[in-house]
Amino acid sequence: MITLIRMKYKEWKLKLALYTVLEAVAAEQKDTAALLSRLYVSLKDVPLDELRGEFLGKLAEVIHERGDGGKNGKGME
Repeated sequence: MITLIRMKYKEWKLKLALYTVLEAVAAEQKDTAALLSRLYVSLKDVPLDELRGEFLGKLAEVIHERGDGGKNGKGME
């Protein structure tokens, strides 16, 4: 009888851990969906060429700031 109680306890503990992880994943996806929705609404009227140009400009800045990761001691100049 004690073995059965221990097995049930472990089963409940495992289910609690699983449901906790599932709840966290669902909450994260909900936040991500809300963020993407707000991003879409704010950018839906901006022309594609303007978005592309701005994105590439920011990407170039990030690449320039990061350099080559210090592999040769120089930046990307």
